[in-house]
Amino acid sequence: MKISNDQLTSVVNRYKSDPIEKRDEAARNKPKGVAQGGDRVELSISSGDIEQLKQTMQGMSDVRAERVASLKQSIADGTYSVDGRKVAEKMLDNWKTLNGDK
Repeated sequence: MKISNDQLTSVVNRYKSDPIEKRDEAARNKPKGVAQGGDRVELSISSGDIEQLKQTMQGMSDVRAERVASLKQSIADGTYSVDGRKVAEKMLDNWKTLNGDK
């Protein structure tokens, strides 16, 4: 899965604007026996870790240049070949995963 800078920034900003202490205080003030509606997600990573992750990801390339160059060369040389059976197996695996068969 590819995570864009916009998505990462959105998570970081959301995390910074809604500290855990504020959510915990609201939960403590809620009367006992009252059902909580909806799903709940808690992140256990600190904002410093998120910032470090963001900086690391910004330095990474989305494209593996060596692999692309190798494939281009194989295509240009006429030596690139595709195993149809492997392609079909991967397509079926993906279809099964998407349809809950796996």
